[in-house]
Amino acid sequence: MGGNSYEAPAAPAAAPTTAESVDAWVKAMPTVFAEQMRQAPLEAQQQLELLQQYGLPMSQAAQAIDQALYPNTSAIQENLAGIATQGANATQMPDWMRQNYLNEYNSQLGTNAGSPMGAEYTSRNMQNQLFSQQQYYQNLGLSLAGRQPLTTAQSPTYTNYMSSFTPTSVATQQQNAYNSYMPYWSQYANQQAMINNMPSQNQQAGMAWGQYLSSR
Repeated sequence: MGGNSYEAPAAPAAAPTTAESVDAWVKAMPTVFAEQMRQAPLEAQQQLELLQQYGLPMSQAAQAIDQALYPNTSAIQENLAGIATQGANATQMPDWMRQNYLNEYNSQLGTNAGSPMGAEYTSRNMQNQLFSQQQYYQNLGLSLAGRQPLTTAQSPTYTNYMSSFTPTSVATQQQNAYNSYMPYWSQYANQQAMINNMPSQNQQAGMAWGQYLSSR
């Protein structure tokens, strides 16, 4: 019954329901989607410009670091890559290899080495050997290519705002906001109630005068 006139704040509205949270999500979704559609091309363009400006220098810097840290390994791979390319594109075997195969086939043919049948046998096997050699170096090249961080085409990335903007996330945010407000409102309301129940200055003076008279 104090003489103060402070008013307690109005109680907050009830906690948001699931239906209210879903409705808020539905109303906000078009705006979120429209903003994502506006931002995605800008992000893709930024990635393209950054790649064009820094992609090659960054790759060259990484290659230089590899060569500095692992000079032997880098040299081996580059050397083997050159050998693989040369061997895969070869149209004939090296002379020493060709002569070895000729000697081998001639020894197999014996007296038929100079006959038409022997020549056809030798020619066919030499072609098969050349083809096998090309395949060997092609496989070597593919193996080496698999060890290199070659650049591959890829779609640009973008921020998917809608992936985290869901009815559940909206409901959680609303509930968290409500829960964080309630303790402050309760504390403020209690403080205001205490202030309102405190006697006014006139009442305090009267009480003091009464105590004084009763003590005489």
